[in-house]
Amino acid sequence: MPDPLINAFENALKELNSFSELKKDLRNRNLSNPLKILAIGKSAYPMANVCCDILAKSGIKYSGYLLTKYGNIGAEIPNLVIKEAGHPVPDNNTLQNSQEILNWLQHIDEKEDLIILLSGGGSSLFEVLENGHTLEDLIALNKTLLQSGLGIKEMNMERAKISKVKAGKALNYINAQNIYCYALSDVQNNEPEIIASGCFYPINAIKIDENSYQASLKDNKQQLFYTVVGDNYSLRKQLANFIPPPVYIQPIYFYQNVDIVADYLANFAFSPNQKGLYIFGGEAPVKVTGNGIGGRCTHLALLMAKKIAGKKQITFYALASDGNDNLDNVSGAWVDQNTANKLQNKGIDISCVIKNCDSYTALKTVESIIPAWVQPLNLNDIYLLEIK
Repeated sequence: MPDPLINAFENALKELNSFSELKKDLRNRNLSNPLKILAIGKSAYPMANVCCDILAKSGIKYSGYLLTKYGNIGAEIPNLVIKEAGHPVPDNNTLQNSQEILNWLQHIDEKEDLIILLSGGGSSLFEVLENGHTLEDLIALNKTLLQSGLGIKEMNMERAKISKVKAGKALNYINAQNIYCYALSDVQNNEPEIIASGCFYPINAIKIDENSYQASLKDNKQQLFYTVVGDNYSLRKQLANFIPPPVYIQPIYFYQNVDIVADYLANFAFSPNQKGLYIFGGEAPVKVTGNGIGGRCTHLALLMAKKIAGKKQITFYALASDGNDNLDNVSGAWVDQNTANKLQNKGIDISCVIKNCDSYTALKTVESIIPAWVQPLNLNDIYLLEIK
């Protein structure tokens, strides 16, 4: 495995796990003492860990809830009730934990501030269903959406139709006078109404600057402050700091189907005078057509292996920042101009594997799988093109 770039990615994630923007904003707020905390998402634990440390050092008493996916918990965080549930497919704990949290939200004293820490995965983890809908309905909907090839915005719109908390509805249950919401964005353009299905984002919010929003709620008796404290582009910039030049951060964010993204990247790689390392980002959905094993990143890597086969010296990496490319302990994969030939020598028909969506099985045979990160963050995927 080409270790230097993998090590650079680990270092970038480690740096971003310090949440410097979150720390800065918290220190500038005139917060109530005591206050409440709610952390939801795949990155809920590291966000809550940093937040609670800042509050404790400031002498502010806090209590609250943390809801994340199974296995994403580290050491205990004092005064937080920690809950786990299913992701990417909700389960019974999703509904039970979410209802418990919703009941708790309704009893927060209006004199206490509420800090909400959001990250991707909240769409699956936090859900209270409208009357008449069941867990079976929810699971079926999510499975259908995950295999549909739809983008996250379209999926979240469908999820909101049967939800009591999505699309800003969760705010109806909160009485706290001040709500401070901090989000890690895993969506295109950092749209707050899409992050974690917009559970805590009202339709009347006003954009203050590039990453901040504000809204008055409940006849101006309640104020909401919403801040995006990290996104895919910030990961790209941080990654570039750990890579020797020439390295070029590309502004494009991919959200199109994986086949379209593969075509774009291959054409880019073959363009004249391209040399160096190029950093792209996004999330390219896969329309599942087989019963194989794989994820977005491994599937894209296999498509690229086919397109760059035998061409100039090109290495491609597809990396899930959350360390889970639809498979436990798999962050993605890397391929180069020789990978297709290696697969052929193993008796593997790359076209058949792509059709069956069995990218993980194939790439594992040629040692192209990249394992999970030590300090993952849910900031979508990173695509690296190294052209020599």
